[in-house]
Amino acid sequence: MTSIKALLLAGGVGLMAATSVAAESYRMAHFQPEGETTVRTAKWFAEALNEATDGEIAFELFSGGVLLPAKSSLQGIGDGVAQEGFHTSGYTPSELPLSNALSGSGYIVSDPTALGAAYADWVANDPEGQAEFAEHNVVPFGGFSTPGYPAICNTSEPITELDQLQGLKIRFPGGLTSKLAQDLGVIPVNIPATEIYQALQTGQIDCAGILAAWLNIDNSLDEVSNSVTLLNWEGSFNSPVQLYNKDFWQSLTDEQRGTIMELVAQAHARLQIDFLSSDEKALATSEEKGHAIVEPGESIQNAVQEWVDNGLGGRNELVKDVYGVEDPEALFSSFQPYLDKWAGLIEGMEDPGNEEELTKVLYDNLYGQLDPATYGMD
Repeated sequence: MTSIKALLLAGGVGLMAATSVAAESYRMAHFQPEGETTVRTAKWFAEALNEATDGEIAFELFSGGVLLPAKSSLQGIGDGVAQEGFHTSGYTPSELPLSNALSGSGYIVSDPTALGAAYADWVANDPEGQAEFAEHNVVPFGGFSTPGYPAICNTSEPITELDQLQGLKIRFPGGLTSKLAQDLGVIPVNIPATEIYQALQTGQIDCAGILAAWLNIDNSLDEVSNSVTLLNWEGSFNSPVQLYNKDFWQSLTDEQRGTIMELVAQAHARLQIDFLSSDEKALATSEEKGHAIVEPGESIQNAVQEWVDNGLGGRNELVKDVYGVEDPEALFSSFQPYLDKWAGLIEGMEDPGNEEELTKVLYDNLYGQLDPATYGMD
């Protein structure tokens, strides 16, 4: 397979070497648009890291997919097109089958902060979780969980009952939520978030399962939609906050890697808190603009509960058949201690929405326990 790096080199796009740390500026790739939550956090991180290392590690941020499109981010970072970046695991299920297989845990543990931290811990410490990313020449850091996804719709009437869902084309980013949608009669469409605006505008899709913040903060979907149904179906959690090109990571000093680990703890906290607060603000703003914000009716709620009670729609079979996981129960059992650990830690916090407190909990119980001399160095 021709690598993205080779294609860019053939096209005359030079790559910055990862060997002369003090002399180079490095590339950070995000496919999300300027101003979106992950991009805002990435900007803060790049500035904080530049300051903390006295300019030794300076990242130039490329957003909006101008450097790497959504579905190519994993390969591009592994190839060194970018030294650091963001990738959504749901866009590459065959490359990250275990991460995708864990989708659905949000129907078991509903607290987004606990769920995202559990995934971050699993990625950092579970041998199989580590190996899944190492195979692509990347070093993963962090995790997050968005609030539950509503359905942002351009339909003539708000969607409240199960019969209205039948045959609707609704965008979801893959994973078990797409299976839930299909089982309830929806036609799930897996397109990157950056393509949703046009898809709603042109009628390619009827609704979008995406963060409410995309209505008017991260994007402007309230321009091409009429209503929001607060389905609260599991959003996105099975993706790291950051991926580093492994060769770049290993070229850094132990001190530089340690500095990154400290700042990643804060980036994780900032991102999680931003996701939750932005959703609340966006819904309030859209309602003020005249958007109908509705709850799902009993027919939808009952159907979802029945699906959950039925083993999350037969999750084990899906994980085995689609993601190729031979022993799904073993995978879920390996993830459960992380869910239990972080559910307890977050529940014991005074205020999970306080950045300083959440950063400390994340650092003390995860990032500060990683060894800069060994993590990602195999």
